Amino acid sequence: MKYVFRRNSSVGAMDAESDEQFLRDCFLDTGDLESLISSDDPKRIVVGRVGAGKSALLTRLLETQTNAFEVRAEALSLSYVANSDIIQFFESADVKLDLFYQLLWKHVFVVELLRRRYRISEGDPWSFLDQFRDIFIRDQAKKRAVDYLRQWNDQFWQDTEIRVKEFTTKLEKKLSGTVDAKAYGITLNASGAKNLTDEVKSEVLHKAQSVVNENQVRELGEIITLLADEIFTDPKNRFYIVIDRLDESWVDDRIRYKLIRALIETVKAFQRVRSVKIVIAIREDLLRTVFESTRDAGFQEEKFESLILHLRWSKSQLKQLLDLRVDKLIREPYTQKRVCFDDIFRGAVRGESAIDYLVGRTLFRPRDVIAFVNCCIELCEGKEYVPPSIVQDAERKYSVGRMRSLRDEWSGHFSSLSACAELIRGRQSHFKYSEITEHDLMECIQEHWGEFLDNDPLRMVANEYLQNQRSANSCIIQMLKILYTTSIIGIKPEATERVSWSHLDDRGISEGQYKKSSAIYVHPMLWRALDIVPPARADRRRRTTDERQKR
Repeated sequence: MKYVFRRNSSVGAMDAESDEQFLRDCFLDTGDLESLISSDDPKRIVVGRVGAGKSALLTRLLETQTNAFEVRAEALSLSYVANSDIIQFFESADVKLDLFYQLLWKHVFVVELLRRRYRISEGDPWSFLDQFRDIFIRDQAKKRAVDYLRQWNDQFWQDTEIRVKEFTTKLEKKLSGTVDAKAYGITLNASGAKNLTDEVKSEVLHKAQSVVNENQVRELGEIITLLADEIFTDPKNRFYIVIDRLDESWVDDRIRYKLIRALIETVKAFQRVRSVKIVIAIREDLLRTVFESTRDAGFQEEKFESLILHLRWSKSQLKQLLDLRVDKLIREPYTQKRVCFDDIFRGAVRGESAIDYLVGRTLFRPRDVIAFVNCCIELCEGKEYVPPSIVQDAERKYSVGRMRSLRDEWSGHFSSLSACAELIRGRQSHFKYSEITEHDLMECIQEHWGEFLDNDPLRMVANEYLQNQRSANSCIIQMLKILYTTSIIGIKPEATERVSWSHLDDRGISEGQYKKSSAIYVHPMLWRALDIVPPARADRRRRTTDERQKR
């Protein structure tokens, strides 16, 4: 039977949750899965931008490893922690609860691991400890670890969220005991902390910090030693805890960043247990925000670098991914012969091979190439292949969609992203920084002021400019930095340097490198969405202008 594209044909969905069938049959292992599986490889924090394949990688880990299981952040009842009046009181009183948050994660992981290792149930949750009696006699530290576990009695086998609430409630009671609320005439909540005098606040801080620092620290440290030395010792019987979707709003941001930082510290602490690996996925921008918002004295970001697995895709890998997905789309219903991308995308597109043209209009992420191919296929109902003209016709919808996707991806950081993008609308594909005038800046701010929300760092910058407290040049630089960070533009600081793109270049661009002579390159992915003049057309326009001037 001859193949033709049917209505609603596609090479997969945009998100891992909706792409189950293609993910299962078309997973491309670039070596990252092997790194996560290996107990000798320290990498366990999967970092990448939206659409880079983080969820797909973790899903594959869960599917292929017998003792891999997921702990969902949104199911841990961490909102109970964030919404606790007592926790908010002590947070507002500047008590450092970081250690408590780390203990909370450790407690959750220890119990989940023991439950799964020994299949603990309601009937007899402690029978597994009998085999360690001799060890407890000669090692008091490990006996104390077990005594700590026994404190939980019937709560041990309960759902994780119940244990999180129980664990938090115990701390709340201890913390509450350090403050005589009636004597101070306050209520134990966030607003109550603001009414404390400096003297009382200092006293509260001292007493509460002691409680937090002493709260089961030794016992949980001893439990991890017990896990490492006696329980999870078989390198062939590895256990994996997987945590994804940390970028979703499972708890208020003011606590979420601290909880994620504590999670990262806990992941590092569990390296001691060689046959256990806690694997988490986190967006690149969220990780940066977590580190910036929780940075304290002595913080060293580089100590986590060995744990991080940065997701990177090459053009050849994206091509292999598309080959797998095209083959699944066509071969299953129509033919036994293998089908690849080149079989359905025939001919050059504006002088480039189809794969070069498509990949050149992505941020080297699977989601981008899948989206572009789907836009092309959508216009090919009843056709046998995708001609070059269709690729160009599909590009506008794809480009507008990618601009919308970037806006959504960065909305929590830069509400003004769309406004910043208007600063470069209608320009040539690359142009000099000096071509952006103060008139352009003022027009952009005035027309889009409603998009500069209070939590956007650019609002204050724009406000200072409008009040003559900041120069136009300084304001333009801040807008260009946002466009660079989000990969809408690349920067070529000097004529002798190469173009730097944030999604490809770890070195970044310093503020001092934004000069009037610097060249701005708009990413080809967004040319159609921003009405950018392509190079060939720009050259023709320039020649016409030169000829007119000569006349």
